[in-house]
Amino acid sequence: MIPFDRRTGKIWYDGALVEWADATLHVLSHGLHYASSIFEGIRIYGGEPFMLTEHIARLRSSAHILDFDLPYDDAVLHAATLDVVRTAAITEGYIRMNAWRGSEVIQTAALKTSVHASVAAWELPEGYYAATDALEKGISLVTGRYARPSPRYAPVKSKAAGNYMIGTVSKNEALRAGFDDAVLLDDRGNFVEATGAHLFFTKDGALHTPTTRCTIDGITRACVLALADREGIACTVGDLAPAFAAEADGAFLCGTACEILPVARIDDHHYDLTGNKVVRQLITGYRDLVEGRRVVDVPNIWAR
Repeated sequence: MIPFDRRTGKIWYDGALVEWADATLHVLSHGLHYASSIFEGIRIYGGEPFMLTEHIARLRSSAHILDFDLPYDDAVLHAATLDVVRTAAITEGYIRMNAWRGSEVIQTAALKTSVHASVAAWELPEGYYAATDALEKGISLVTGRYARPSPRYAPVKSKAAGNYMIGTVSKNEALRAGFDDAVLLDDRGNFVEATGAHLFFTKDGALHTPTTRCTIDGITRACVLALADREGIACTVGDLAPAFAAEADGAFLCGTACEILPVARIDDHHYDLTGNKVVRQLITGYRDLVEGRRVVDVPNIWAR
């Protein structure tokens, strides 16, 4: 795979399309040293960014939580994203939208820094985010050693770069231990999510998912909840202790990158994927949704 700093094409950077190699920032940028940086990941299906309005709304919400404002309005960011996708002629791909504080000061106080923004996109090869047989065989999760912090202690509702270091360390350790990903607990010892995707369980034909008290409100998660409601699948949102993994008869992750990905194992608990009709029904429903064959009402809770 070509490293991202050696690719070619165009990136929208602070209001204009620039050459890929020219979309750089200084090593003394505040966003690098103090994690005053936010992002969104957006999938492209059939040449169109999926849930773009919602992603831009969440980016703006993330900026406000980190105490800065985006220098461009939603219409500009929307047009910029479409321009990047169409310039690159991408049919199936991924978009990364970023905003960060500049390099005017290197100290924790950052009121006098500028704010920058970028939009990049690239094509996705088949199986980029999961093994090609993962939909059939499922993936394995191990409980990570770090917990998601309480909303009292960190800006957990911002899709901030700094919030993902727990995920990076936890997934690295999971891979070294022979698992595919880690599942994270919260400050009270309950399930939260995987390192970059939300967690759902199935039990007796119904869904169970943790609250988002300690994490961002997922856009794909909202789609799954809307699909379940339309399909008449009951869903309980609440605190789920680790013991629930043994009570459940199935599990899956959901997120922009992984879409809906079945889980075959959590620690020592194994799930039989062959007879789990709920997971298969949601995988089909989500595929229909992203490809425009199905419409569900997903409230834009991020535009507040």
